[in-house]
Amino acid sequence: MHPPLSEAQARQRIDELIAAIQEHDYRYYVLAQPLIPDSEYDRLVAELRQLEAAFPHLRRPDSPTQRVGGAITKEFPVVVHRRPMLSLDNAYSLQELRDFEARLRRLLPSATWQYIAQLKIDGVAVSLRYEKGLFVQGVTRGDGLQGDDITANLRTVRGIPLRLRGEALADLEVRGEVLMYRSDFRQLNAHREELGEPPFMNPRNATAGSLKLQDSSEVARRRLRFLAYFAEGEGLPEADHLVMEWLRQWGFPVVETTPPMDLEGVWAFIERWAVQRDQLPYDIDGVVVKVDDRPLREAFGSTSKAPRWAIAYKYQPEQAITELRAITYQVGRTGYITPVAELKPVRLAGTTVKRASLYNYDEIRRLDLHLPEVVVVEKSGEIIPKVVRALPEKRPPTAKPIVPPDRCPECGTPLLQPEGEVGRYCPNYKHCPPQVIGRLEHFVSRKAMNIQGLGEKILRKLYEKGLVRTFSDLYRLTEEQLRSAQIEGFAEKMPRKLVENIQASRAVPYPRVLYALGIRHVGETVAEKLAEAFPTIDQLLKAPVQQIAAVYTIGETIAQSVRAYLDDPENQAEIARLRKVGLQFALQRPSRPVEGPLAGKRFLVTGTFPGLRREDLIAYIQAHGGLYASGLTKNLDYLVVGQDAGPTKLEKARQWGIPLLSLADLEALTGSPIPR
Repeated sequence: MHPPLSEAQARQRIDELIAAIQEHDYRYYVLAQPLIPDSEYDRLVAELRQLEAAFPHLRRPDSPTQRVGGAITKEFPVVVHRRPMLSLDNAYSLQELRDFEARLRRLLPSATWQYIAQLKIDGVAVSLRYEKGLFVQGVTRGDGLQGDDITANLRTVRGIPLRLRGEALADLEVRGEVLMYRSDFRQLNAHREELGEPPFMNPRNATAGSLKLQDSSEVARRRLRFLAYFAEGEGLPEADHLVMEWLRQWGFPVVETTPPMDLEGVWAFIERWAVQRDQLPYDIDGVVVKVDDRPLREAFGSTSKAPRWAIAYKYQPEQAITELRAITYQVGRTGYITPVAELKPVRLAGTTVKRASLYNYDEIRRLDLHLPEVVVVEKSGEIIPKVVRALPEKRPPTAKPIVPPDRCPECGTPLLQPEGEVGRYCPNYKHCPPQVIGRLEHFVSRKAMNIQGLGEKILRKLYEKGLVRTFSDLYRLTEEQLRSAQIEGFAEKMPRKLVENIQASRAVPYPRVLYALGIRHVGETVAEKLAEAFPTIDQLLKAPVQQIAAVYTIGETIAQSVRAYLDDPENQAEIARLRKVGLQFALQRPSRPVEGPLAGKRFLVTGTFPGLRREDLIAYIQAHGGLYASGLTKNLDYLVVGQDAGPTKLEKARQWGIPLLSLADLEALTGSPIPR
């Protein structure tokens, strides 16, 4: 053990750690040239958190640990922009760009200038204020004149430096786009589907919704990014391309920006990215063209709506006109009804498009769709085609407005629409065929009961044969029943292996069993928190809504969903049947604490360890007094990290300040080698 630090030593070490972490953030987010692995970065953050906990009065406002807060006020304060955040006029061709240049020449016939071009990010525009290098306020664009103060949420966005590198101006405004990578968007929607929540339509929609969340710790989990494109302040260079370089040196990631060039060079940049934009990890919808000379911009001035010295060239997504022939409705695992446009087949982006998602009835109403209808469809960024608009001038006189279904298309149950949600869902989750099969798929999935070999095709066949309608039915299946189901492609030994896999799943721990039940809004993390708060199912069955809602980050909506599920007599009977077949409905804790250097500390292991079995590593931890956790929670003391560890789990641990250990670190804690 190291001797305790004095206050002076702690202050010095805190300053060193903050400087080091900020440097690594700059190299990762701005230069894309990280110098250290994530595990080393995590150790620096963990050390900083520990020092700040021991010396809270030394915690600096620009500390990286201060990115994530908690709940904020229900209303975001409104802030008037010091300079309006104007929109831009649009151009759609080279000729329109030449017309833009001609207008400028008429305004200042004797002036000469060059342009810079920047990728136009399809995100959410924000304005950031810095005083003496310290981030003090972040505001949405709003109506251009005033926006919402979302400072607490923007502090969580990686790429927004809390303190600028090097020498900073006394007063600086930086504008840019908050965005979400497509990969993070897909992961977020998969998680929402898992929780029974409707998906976001696109990354921009997801970004806007994330920035308005009332809990900044939840915003931090959305993996938002920031790219700067503008700055204002006394003492900035007169050439805007140099301002972009200053922003990079201060620690901002900056949108792709050209050096100064003429209009022909700008057009070459536009054409290049028209071909390559799908290779970017995020969506763009065009290129912004700006006069590079900032004093000259002031001379050109602005209209009430847009600056005269800039224009946005907008890319046109590939579109096609076709007929909307019908609307069908799909029922998902959680009962949400998704309308699907059935189209006359049309070629688009190299494929034949026959169907397009309409997301929910609000989208149908926004597009004012009728049947039959002539519509425009496009593919832009995402693989799934979408209906962009109707062509009412081509609408036949017999066309009628589309009326949303009031009953489930699969089982006929009246549909519900929760207050504040745009989606409608079927509440008959116990008997609606797509929901039953979807819930069975979820129950056997890898992150739930992990019953290998039971895919959608086999489950559907078992359902149609009447062999499986509930989770507990799975545990009563016999080899003879599986053979008699005559499932296509079934190997000779498959029935026996399936029965063995089903029975082996009885050892799956309690948190994963809770997750497997498919309770609406209960994903992996919520299931872990419920299990920690209510270590047995009996405790959870008796817990009132208020007690469930009091569990950190769960809240009223999830608590009511859990309570409604547990109050249902059929669900209670099913839980009783699952208990009877031997599923785990209690946290497994050691009967008495084992003494040792790790006594009372909670550990979790992630990744792989060549030459070492995971169960042997867990046994080593427990033999030295450590407790092995059922999942990643804020209560964890250490996360032991091996090769190929999941980035999501590491990011969560980093956000929660959980120290990451290598095997060598673990051996240093115990003072003994790990048997191999």
